[in-house]
Amino acid sequence: MIIVIILIVLFLFGNYYFWTAQQTNQRLAEHGALSVSYLFQERPGQYSGDRSVKSGVIVIHTNSSDQKLKHATLKSVNLKHPDVNIQLDQSLALPFLYDGLTKPEVSIRYKVLNKDLTTLDLTGVLTTISGKLHFEGGKTKPFRVVVPISGLYQEQVEK
Repeated sequence: MIIVIILIVLFLFGNYYFWTAQQTNQRLAEHGALSVSYLFQERPGQYSGDRSVKSGVIVIHTNSSDQKLKHATLKSVNLKHPDVNIQLDQSLALPFLYDGLTKPEVSIRYKVLNKDLTTLDLTGVLTTISGKLHFEGGKTKPFRVVVPISGLYQEQVEK
């Protein structure tokens, strides 16, 4: 009898965890959207000044469908690529504009771990972004979203 009660409790906790994770993943879609593009340095040291480090930047573009959504605070950004490392040392504010002509964007620097890599194509690589959405009146909601990188930044600007 005790085993049945323990299994029911574990089942309920599992369902609650799954439900909250799904809600967190869908929160951003209700209020806005993100897209990600990237830049790769053309010569060593271009962005960092250190000639032994290869790096680049990912650029996060925002779009808001909710007037009350003001900005997001990014807590973590991870790329699902074995040769790329993002070290986000502090939270980052990401602005959202409702029906703005220009789309706000924020860049985050990454380092290439493989020193022998001469070119890097991150198109289609999944980027996991998590943080909090901030609304008018001080209301906040946590979010987590997985977005594929759409391509080079220069190609996105030309479109």
